[in-house]
Amino acid sequence: MKKYISLLSLIAIFFVGMQQTQAQDSRVAESERPEAIAKKQTYELHQLVELTGDQQVETFKVLVDLAYNEKGLEGNNDIATVQKAKSTLLEAANTKLRQILTPSQYEAYQKSLKESYKEKK
Repeated sequence: MKKYISLLSLIAIFFVGMQQTQAQDSRVAESERPEAIAKKQTYELHQLVELTGDQQVETFKVLVDLAYNEKGLEGNNDIATVQKAKSTLLEAANTKLRQILTPSQYEAYQKSLKESYKEKK
C-alpha cells in the first residue's frame, strides 16, 4: 500500500512540475508576441510625447505591422539581407509615424531614438 501511495505522490509531483513549466513558457511567449511588443512601444511613445487616442490607435497599428514583419525575418540566415530588410521596414514605419505625429512630437521621438542609440554604443 505504501508503494502505491509513493507512486501516486511521485506522479502528482511530476504533473505539478509540468504545469509550472508550461506556465513559464506561455508567459515568455506572450511577451514576445508582436501585439505585446507594439503595445509596450506605443505606451513608451505615449509617455514620451502624450499621444491622443487616435494617434495611439494608429501608432499601435504601425508598430504591430512592423513587429510582424520583423518576426518574419527571423528565420533568414543571410545577415545582409535581414539588415537591409529591417532598414527598409524601419524607414516605412518612420514615414507612417511622421504622418501620425505632430511635427513637435515627431521631433521629440527622433531625439529620443538618437539618445537611446548613443546609450547602446
